[in-house]
Amino acid sequence: MTYALCLAAIFIFCASLFIPPFISFSDEEAGAKLYSLFSPLCHQKLSRSSCIFRDSLGYYINDCTPQDGMFVPNDAGQISAMRNGDLGYKFPVCTRDLGIYFALLLGMAAYPLVRKIDDENVPPAIYLVIALIPIGLDGGVQFASDLGILPFVYESSNLSRLVTGAIGGFAAAFYLIPLLMNIFSESRPSKPKTR
Repeated sequence: MTYALCLAAIFIFCASLFIPPFISFSDEEAGAKLYSLFSPLCHQKLSRSSCIFRDSLGYYINDCTPQDGMFVPNDAGQISAMRNGDLGYKFPVCTRDLGIYFALLLGMAAYPLVRKIDDENVPPAIYLVIALIPIGLDGGVQFASDLGILPFVYESSNLSRLVTGAIGGFAAAFYLIPLLMNIFSESRPSKPKTR
């Protein structure tokens, strides 16, 4: 039951990431309010986000802005972008976060194929640390570059953000589920009462 509820919650959260952009196509003001609900979760920089664009054939997902390796300051408040003449609205979280959340969902869905759902043994932490190294390197070097600490400018691409986020998110599922099973285990024998 714990696994099913957690999987459903992550699925609903991932599905909710599509709501602000789609609402914005019909009512940008209402969409902007929805973006503000997600702002505590992410910096929401347009240049580090993916957008849902609409053209004559329908909708498609692409980078909101060209990924040319240049830092773009003060673009967190922008929710829309034009690409090849098509209007698009960003997801309410950046591309790295999209990778984390959707890979977490995928990892949770794949979990029963690899391990028993009720297994409360948490894998060794070193594997999670290894999975988070790509995020740490990509995001850390980018952050240090943003601060001007490095002698060069580094702005990661949305592809590297997506891939590094996905590695960490997928691995996190294999830690989250056993931790939740430990917390909410229905099969754990009750401790004998002491007098």
